Order: sequence, then structure tokens, then C-alpha cells
Amino acid sequence: MSDRIVTGMFNDSYAPITDGVAMVTRQYALWLNRKTGPSCVVTTNSPDYFDNEEFPVYRFPSLPINTRPPYRFGVALSGEVKEQRQRGGIVKEKLSTNIFRISFDLVHSHSPFVSGKLARIIANRQNIPLVTTFHTKYKPEFERALKMGTLVSVAMQIIKDYYNKADFVWVPNAESIGVLREYGYSGEVEVMPNGTDLYVSGPDLPALRQEGSKLLGVDDESFVFLYIGQHIVEKNLDLVIESLAHLDGLNRPFKMIFIGDGKHRAAMEERVQSLGLSDRVQFLGIVRDREFIKRAYARADLLLFPSLYDTSSLTVKESAAMRLPAVLIRGSSTAEGIADGENGFMSENDPVSYAQTIQRAVNTPSARRAAGEGAFRTLYNSWESVLEQVDLRYREILSQWKGR
Repeated sequence: MSDRIVTGMFNDSYAPITDGVAMVTRQYALWLNRKTGPSCVVTTNSPDYFDNEEFPVYRFPSLPINTRPPYRFGVALSGEVKEQRQRGGIVKEKLSTNIFRISFDLVHSHSPFVSGKLARIIANRQNIPLVTTFHTKYKPEFERALKMGTLVSVAMQIIKDYYNKADFVWVPNAESIGVLREYGYSGEVEVMPNGTDLYVSGPDLPALRQEGSKLLGVDDESFVFLYIGQHIVEKNLDLVIESLAHLDGLNRPFKMIFIGDGKHRAAMEERVQSLGLSDRVQFLGIVRDREFIKRAYARADLLLFPSLYDTSSLTVKESAAMRLPAVLIRGSSTAEGIADGENGFMSENDPVSYAQTIQRAVNTPSARRAAGEGAFRTLYNSWESVLEQVDLRYREILSQWKGR
């Protein structure tokens, strides 16, 4: 094996979809391509979308999932993939290739579905290791979407079989190991944390905060609460909205900013209106401008992230990079590593408790600032440093694979 490693990142979602796993997939390919050797992304096609990355993005045929737009379901495993790339912001190209002809050293799947099966086929054909990362609590989503217990059982059996057949299984945090065991996985598990592409030095925060006020259209006196992510039932966002109606103990007005989109957004907007909160809650939709996102974090006083669905949230790491503490649900996977008041704030899964936790945090500025600094010290990881760990582990895996 040479010093350069050829890797492929496989996932069923990718840009223009901006969910957390798509972002993880991109950062792996980006930093591996820069530091380790040629890397690419293999994912579902997105009609009329042209990629503009430093690395190839190969897309296989897919169909829209009508119950979960904008996600798509892969429909072919022939190996025929296409690149739709945009160079220099002007030239658009469409190229075809066969993914089976690429000589990989290692393939890494971030999904157990069609892209993951394609990665397994390649690993078997080329006799190379398949690494897979378990990112998502699939069962609650299956139960909501499939309704019938028999169908849920079949879907969970597919998940169990996929991970049990992988060569190396990773999780982003230790809390996820228990979920995998519940799903029937019996093999070894390694923890490989996620990182973030955001960073700002402490002295630069005040200026970014002012810029964030202008971008968000808020005055300097208002508390700003922020949520960034998918607007789906599984994220427990109704709890946030209900808790806002209980915020009667604040010493200043507040503004709640939701960034993102999803199937549950319309219902959220209706609930906001019915509670008489329309003047204090704003839905910005999907924002892809990372500089805007950075300034939104800088302006916010708290990140509100009550999800019981996520295994490890990039949003919490991003806010930590900006010294913004999060309000999380006690016992949730995303609350791993959080000590109440030290690097974040913990609440029970109840709107009144959540409101009281928000009030405790914002009415004590010194405690909020200390928790933000604690989050930066204990939760922040750059993607560059994470991928240095990944590179070392890949090399160990390949060395073991060669000598087995």
C-alpha cells in the first residue's frame, strides 16, 4: 500500500439536501481528498443539480420519496453513475462512469440503504474493507412511516443484517452503542466523533454578534433563541414551541429563529399562530450560506435542541464552536458529555421544564457565558483534526487487512 489511500464515501443523501449525515459525508470526502488521497462521494442523483466540489460526486439513479421530500430512494445497483459538475461557476458538465471500475483501497458507508449496499458490493468484489458509521435512530422513523408492525420488523431486520455484515462499525458517540445493540448488532463498535467546520476566536465574537443582529433583524436588547435542522416530528420541536408560551419570567423580550425545513414545518407554523407567538417566532427556511449560519450562532443567546431522535448532533458542535450553549433533554443521546450549567443546560422532556431551563440560563448571563466557554473547551472538534484520526485508523485497518 502506498502513502496515498483511495477512499469512497457512500450515503443516500447529499447536496442539495443539507441534513447532518450529508454534511458529515462531505467533510470526510473533503479532508480525505486534501490530506489522505483521492476520495469521492457516491450518492443518489438530484435532477438539475450540479456539484461544485474539490472531489468527484458520483450519483446513481433514484426516485423521489413522496412522503419525505426532498429525499430520494436509489433504484439501481448496476454501477453506472453520473457526474453533474459545475466548474468555475460557469461550465456545466455531465459525465458517466462505472463505479465498479474505480480501484478503491477502502469504502466507507454512512447509510445502510442503497448506497451502503453498493459500498458492500464493491468491498466484496475488490476484497477491501467496508467501514460503516451508524448515524441515525431508524426505528422511530420506520414506526411513523410504515405504520404496520410487520413492516417495521422487516425494515429493522435489514438494518441489523447490514451492520452485522460490515467489517468495521463506527458510531459518533458512546450513547449510540446501546441503540445499535437494541437493534440487534452484536459485533465490535468504535467511537469516531464528528467535528465542525465553524470556528471563531473569542475576540471576534462581538463584531459577528452585531452582524448577526442585522442579518436576523433583531435589536440588541432581545434574547435570541435558535434552532437549526430538519423540521420533522422526530426532532421534538413541538416541545420548543409549547415552551415558548411558558416564558413569562424573562426580563427582556425574545425572538425564536428556526432555520431549516421539513414536512412538519406547516404544523409548527400553525401552532405558533394559535399560541399567539407569531410576532416572536420566525421561520427562515433552508440557509446554505455558512457565513450567515456563523453569524446566527454568534447572535443567539441559546441553542434550543430538544431532539430525542439524533445520535450525535452537528448543530450542538457548531454552537459549541461559537461558544453558544445548548438546552438539551436529559438522557438524550445528544446530551452525552453535557454537564448542566458547565457546558450546556439540561431539561426534562416537558414544555414547562424546558421553559424554566431557558429562563434559568438567560436570566443569569454569567452562567450562560460560562456554559458557552465550557462547551467550546469540551465539545468543539474541527473536522480537520477529526479526519486526522480517521486517516490513522484507516491505515491501521488497511495494514491489518493486508496481513490477515
